[in-house]
Amino acid sequence: MTQTLAIASDRGPVALLGPGPRLRIERRAGSVTALLDTAARGLPRRTLWVAPSGAEAERCALGVAEQASLTRHLGYSYTPVPISERQYREYYDDVGVRMLWLALHGLWPDVAGTDAPPPDPDTFTRSYQQVNRSVAEQIVRQTRPDTPVLVQDYQLATTPRFIRALRRPHQPVGLFLHTPFSTPDELARLPRSVSCAVLDGMLAADLIGFQSPRWAANFLECCEAWGYRVHRGGAGAHVTGVVESSGPPQSAGSPGTTRTTTVSCYPVPSDSALLAANAQSAEVRAWERELALDPAMLHIVRVDRVDPSKNILRGLEAFEIVLERSPEFRGRVAMTACLTPSRERVPEYRVYADRIRHMAERLNRRFPGCLRVHLGHDLPRCLAALKSYDVLLVNPVRDGMNLVSQEGPQLNTRHGTLVLSRAAGSSDLLGHHAELLHDPRDVDMTARALRDALRLSPDERRRRSSGLRAAAAGGDPVRWLAQQVQDVERLACAPPPGAVPP
Repeated sequence: MTQTLAIASDRGPVALLGPGPRLRIERRAGSVTALLDTAARGLPRRTLWVAPSGAEAERCALGVAEQASLTRHLGYSYTPVPISERQYREYYDDVGVRMLWLALHGLWPDVAGTDAPPPDPDTFTRSYQQVNRSVAEQIVRQTRPDTPVLVQDYQLATTPRFIRALRRPHQPVGLFLHTPFSTPDELARLPRSVSCAVLDGMLAADLIGFQSPRWAANFLECCEAWGYRVHRGGAGAHVTGVVESSGPPQSAGSPGTTRTTTVSCYPVPSDSALLAANAQSAEVRAWERELALDPAMLHIVRVDRVDPSKNILRGLEAFEIVLERSPEFRGRVAMTACLTPSRERVPEYRVYADRIRHMAERLNRRFPGCLRVHLGHDLPRCLAALKSYDVLLVNPVRDGMNLVSQEGPQLNTRHGTLVLSRAAGSSDLLGHHAELLHDPRDVDMTARALRDALRLSPDERRRRSSGLRAAAAGGDPVRWLAQQVQDVERLACAPPPGAVPP
């Protein structure tokens, strides 16, 4: 069995800036890339990381010296797959965000008022599929047929099928979705050619991992609705089902094979060790002083990307209701929102950002000083805010996991409580200790949850914060990824006879 591992993701662990000898390396701060970076450095394997890139510096082939320098810097090998800027925009923005992300998160109602024309379905074949094919080709060039491959997320959902088409029918291939998954009705909003290709591409993997049994159940329901044979349950604590599909012919003129894909759950943990180290920086301490409120004030915090899925607008509307209907909180409760700009080229996101800005201005006109909005990419500021909350608001419409809800309880120093959407994957882990929102689109329900959280007794706050901290602590990305490697090798190399019921 090989001691090499290949990882494929939409973004690499670093951005490469500048040509040749002036090449600069900057680590990316995104939660998925940081998680995978920790795991790749910690696994006792030679790791190859492949990711598409439309950046000019990364479109230029790296020389031997630059590649060696990059490998020393990272502790593993990273290969950017060069694609044109236009192709990357169509693959990521038009298909990845405006088709797949909206479907997977059930966001069609939330972007219905946007006047932007829908994306051209042809971009799926022209760009999305071509990028997935290019990533698969790079993987096949750099690996042996027995090298396990772990493909990350919806942007590369069809990469497993292209790996199989490149004469790698038995290579161990896993696909992990960091997102939730659509219901059949939501997936049906996509062009049929797109939804069929996505499911077919995913099912070429030996193993598909999800954050929560709820997202795995949605996926299995979609597979059934699209005509695949589904068997729920299976061997292993994490397994939720097995799906049968038709594989490509193994040689010219031969019939296609029947492939079985195991569907399992591997909830992503927060990186507790890295989180604790980052929280001790001088920059975080400076922001703690900057964000400090009067000790008599109660502090609501939210830390989010500007994304319709994060449901920021309804959270602000709920805060307005709290102040409107509970006069005793006026002047005693303030909210801090640390918001990271996101996908600003996408029209639906620009409209959503404008709506947030208008709502924030209205709130501060009605209740002066009640809301502070910090916009920008500033990790130390976000960590400082998480240390200082009395109430952390996490109310996504739908979220694969939501690491902020895990990180907040580990950092918080005020026995803060958590208002958490049931539609976040992290509610599986934290729901028993949080104020749970069963319908995150219900603004009145959100306002009631905020009000109840603000009124908790000190003893109840301590009890809940202790439970949240214990539930979220101890996350280990290395162990998380190692389990998937072990499972995909087992499934691909030694599938147990009779694993699929007749």
